[in-house]
Amino acid sequence: MKLKQTITPLTAAAALSILAMAVPITATAEVSASMAFSNMYLWRGQNLSPNGAAISGSIDYGHDSGFYAGIWTSSEDKGHETDLYLGYGREIGDTGFAFDISYWNYLYPEERTTDATPKTIDLGDSDAAEIVLAASFGPATLTYYMQVDDDNDDNNYITLGVDFLDIMNVTYGMWDHEKSSGDEYSHLTFTYSPIDELSFAVSKASSDLSDDTGVEEDLLYQITYSKGFDLDQM
Repeated sequence: MKLKQTITPLTAAAALSILAMAVPITATAEVSASMAFSNMYLWRGQNLSPNGAAISGSIDYGHDSGFYAGIWTSSEDKGHETDLYLGYGREIGDTGFAFDISYWNYLYPEERTTDATPKTIDLGDSDAAEIVLAASFGPATLTYYMQVDDDNDDNNYITLGVDFLDIMNVTYGMWDHEKSSGDEYSHLTFTYSPIDELSFAVSKASSDLSDDTGVEEDLLYQITYSKGFDLDQM
């Protein structure tokens, strides 16, 4: 996702690589994996797999310094998506404040002609990239997603999420178009996770424009079963 700063993806990747090399060799790292099955691919208040369920999986590397990297892939309507990401996040002592900065590259091997994707981002058969800046205090997290690929650099996205009782989350998301292009819509998503492996989500999007924008405004219901695996401990 994204972050609003004058920083290029190459600069972010280089900075994170330097941080990784500076980590003491006595520090520990983990390699993990996950798999998930869901009745839909719910993305920013929209269903990206209207013709069926979604299957996803990831492999992640996490260092106790705060550096992490990984790959995530998922099925979606008429194709699949693969995300590559690396980032750095830390908690600030016992203040309750934490931050995270990351770079994401979204890969779409097939040309995306489906109507399931809102017109806000025209992914086509090309890639998309974002820098993400997140800050949290207590149960609340504010995240800014800034697109940095050439074709979509005016489509930024903001979320504010609040956790309750460690099993519930409410997230409000909205688009921030710097060039006044693309569809304007926002969404509210409620997620309930009674156990680690199972979650239920209800999401409602609302278009800010009066004409037909292709934004799905009906209530969406998502059920997801996920499982994590520890692959290595160094």
